[in-house]
Amino acid sequence: MGQAKRRGAELKTWLASLSPEEKVVADAAQRVVTRYVDPAEATGMCYRLSFFLHLYLLSKGVRTAPVVGYVNDGTDDIFMSHAWVAHEGKKTDVTLHRPERPHLNPAGDLLILDFPFRRAHKYSYHLRKSQAAIDLETELLKDPRGGMIVRHKAEEHVLMSRRAQSAEEMRVYLDSAPDGTTYNRFVSIIEE
Repeated sequence: MGQAKRRGAELKTWLASLSPEEKVVADAAQRVVTRYVDPAEATGMCYRLSFFLHLYLLSKGVRTAPVVGYVNDGTDDIFMSHAWVAHEGKKTDVTLHRPERPHLNPAGDLLILDFPFRRAHKYSYHLRKSQAAIDLETELLKDPRGGMIVRHKAEEHVLMSRRAQSAEEMRVYLDSAPDGTTYNRFVSIIEE
């Protein structure tokens, strides 16, 4: 059996193993990717798309948790702030496969309920930074340019973590998007 046939069989087996609720998650995640992320070549939208997916699934009666944590690509000790959605302990990450700076960070797996829907580089996911990451950031803070970036990302992480605790704050964040792609616009895109 060729690689494409094996992968097709693997996808079919995975889809057949999903519960009805998981099928709703998988369908919504695939539509976010195929109808928005890929056509728009969207990058740098982990918070927006995780918040959207969480709220959208909630509107369909599926409870998830938006998670604001960290990812690490394994090439160094830098932990990058990142968001994904968890459903019954399984990660759905619709943005890591399109990194904002691919020259610095490799594209990661497109995860749907922990299944590598599109395989790429394996990242590790964390709720807290490792001591090595903290130590590296302490060094980066000494550099004026690097320190500015580290401080900005730390502030953003705190803000997004707070927003992730409130459906109302997530919705306000989505509806105030400077590009006009509000919650309702995302819904219309993925339900077309």
